[in-house]
Amino acid sequence: MQHFFRRFPALLAMAGTTLLLTGAGGQVKTHVTSNLDSNLTGSTAGSKISMSSSVSSSVTTSVVSKQTCTPVTLSPYAEELARIIKFDRQVLVIVKEETRDRIGRLIGYDENDYQIICPGIVVSVPEEKTDRILVSLRQRLRPFQYQPFVVEMNDGLKVDRIGILKTTDQYEILRVMHTDGDDYDISNQDVIERLKEWEEYSPFDIVGADNDWVEIEFKSLPRDLKAFAEEVYDFCPDAVDQGPGSVEGLIKDIKMTKRLFLWWD
Repeated sequence: MQHFFRRFPALLAMAGTTLLLTGAGGQVKTHVTSNLDSNLTGSTAGSKISMSSSVSSSVTTSVVSKQTCTPVTLSPYAEELARIIKFDRQVLVIVKEETRDRIGRLIGYDENDYQIICPGIVVSVPEEKTDRILVSLRQRLRPFQYQPFVVEMNDGLKVDRIGILKTTDQYEILRVMHTDGDDYDISNQDVIERLKEWEEYSPFDIVGADNDWVEIEFKSLPRDLKAFAEEVYDFCPDAVDQGPGSVEGLIKDIKMTKRLFLWWD
């Protein structure tokens, strides 16, 4: 879908992620509800890994990519992260192949809109490559039963972020990001239930989500697009008022892109 805004630069979220991974807590409204990362900020039983600059100088593990025949290196941090969140190591290798970016810990939200550490990973990608990388990751990670999705779109930075969760349930993305329309008294459960209703007669994939937006890509369009667009407008007014400006415009965009972007600003 043509994005009317490159939604909500997430500088605070990125800063919060950095603080969490370096052991600094209590800032940028960060509320840690998991003790898993304690192993990443100190020493572990099997190996001592510092989250300081010494990590970059530590010994890394190289794997030869079957796709590109070039060395793919996972840092000690990535190796330890995979162990802690029980991710298939090959998944991290694939992600590294596709992005060549540092693999970090995914940050989600709780019901109070506090940031929480999630059992997932995140990588940064150039804005102009986001769609291509997401498509490739979805294809390559499907056999492993992992769900990649766009989690941040940062127009000012020209860099987006892609998260990966270990799940076969695409609605887990919305649970982890706690996507809701709080300003309209629409709960996370309301969003999930409404999308499930729509999916019954018009299958789609969830391709992106954060705490106040979700984007879906249709496998087949609703038969009655006018009725559907009117339902979308009733459920998410911003999808029209801050986007195409009319229900007719929304219908045109859905036909052209096969996507629907919902957000509650």
